[in-house]
Amino acid sequence: MKPSTSPRPLSAALQDRTESVTVWGAGYIGLSAACALAGAGFPCTVLDTDGNRVSQINAGVVPLPGFEDVIPLAEARSGGRLRAASPEDAAAVAARVHLVCVNTDRDGRPVTGPLTEVLTAIAGARTGGETLIALESTVSLRWLDELVPAALGAAPASDPSLHLVAAPRRDWMLSPEMNLRTLPRVVGTARPESLPLARELYEAISEVVHPAPDWRHAGLTKPVENLYRYLDLVLTNQLAEAYPGLDVPEVLRLAGTKWNVPTFHPSIGIGGYCIPLSPRFAVDGAGEGPGEGPGPAEDGLLPLVAAAMAWDGDHPARVAESILRIADGPIGILGLSYAPNARIVEGSPARRLAEHLLARGADVLLHDPYFTPEEITSLTGARPLSWPDDLGSLGTLVAVTPHDLYGDLPARLAALADPPAVVDNLGSYGATLRGTAVRYAEWGTPATRPAAEPRP
Repeated sequence: MKPSTSPRPLSAALQDRTESVTVWGAGYIGLSAACALAGAGFPCTVLDTDGNRVSQINAGVVPLPGFEDVIPLAEARSGGRLRAASPEDAAAVAARVHLVCVNTDRDGRPVTGPLTEVLTAIAGARTGGETLIALESTVSLRWLDELVPAALGAAPASDPSLHLVAAPRRDWMLSPEMNLRTLPRVVGTARPESLPLARELYEAISEVVHPAPDWRHAGLTKPVENLYRYLDLVLTNQLAEAYPGLDVPEVLRLAGTKWNVPTFHPSIGIGGYCIPLSPRFAVDGAGEGPGEGPGPAEDGLLPLVAAAMAWDGDHPARVAESILRIADGPIGILGLSYAPNARIVEGSPARRLAEHLLARGADVLLHDPYFTPEEITSLTGARPLSWPDDLGSLGTLVAVTPHDLYGDLPARLAALADPPAVVDNLGSYGATLRGTAVRYAEWGTPATRPAAEPRP
């Protein structure tokens, strides 16, 4: 499978789906995009720096634990239209169509290195003719205005053969019905002339494509939509702090009966790839027009966001202090991944909790079926918890992530002569544990929030 060498116009090759596509990054976003493109008929190569991941894909194995039934790799490979390779694969790097799906965050902060490396490689392999580069990674406006032109060696408007696209991904990993094909897709281009090409590509894999006025509008869409959710979640956790004597989850459930109010739940922290980082991407470039230089994010243009970030930054410490006030004996934590039934450590609230508890001298054990005992210790500093054998040795158990493996947790606790007290992050086990001999507290209820000091 080789990239197209035909002199045919790119528009025609996209229309009949004979154009080869290179996808950079074989994580969930990149691999699912590659499979969708291959399923739509495009020859597709997915590039990744992880040699083991490349080998697994070429062997027909989804290299992402928990996503084996979500990513249709076998179907995509069955027609011979998908392969994986390293970024040294010259033919793939020289393709005319590229989807960039590399990580743009590390340790909870945006990073530009991977994106810069990919764009520089693409620019170095161009030999003339049309090239379409679609950014699916989360980016800031400043990156579109400054980083991308610098890496490509060309301003977006100066090269009519260069088609730059912003097409941020939307995914909801907890619902198989909400996927790449069914979720509406926002697509914008640096030049209006590029939009028909972008639509030709994305309408092949998405049922609904919303064209944006340009790629700056499209690029900002993802940080903004995640920022709305971030602010909602910070407010939710603030309410639990502000009303320690009330069952705040119940208040929020009742508020959610109003037709235009979502139902939220307090938690030990906001996790995942996207939402915790959304404010950082949103403020980077706020107040700027294209090419206007350093921006005023630090000048108070988004004060609500700045206040939420400051409060949320201290939330893990407050959670740890609250748990220590009610804890008894060794503290066990169930779930390192932020999402159930998947291996995703990015933005893990359990990781931050373990670190803060350990810093305060607590004896912490942690278990997650998607991580080895060695990884647990390396990532968190906690001792590995042996499931379910160590449950009886705990004084307190914090149930963070409701993996399916933990579905029989209530029965296992009921079988213990002296079960640990349970702090339930999302109320996942309340229906079966309330009213039993197990001391149970749902996060955000009075049992987990010691009363505030009385005001003078």
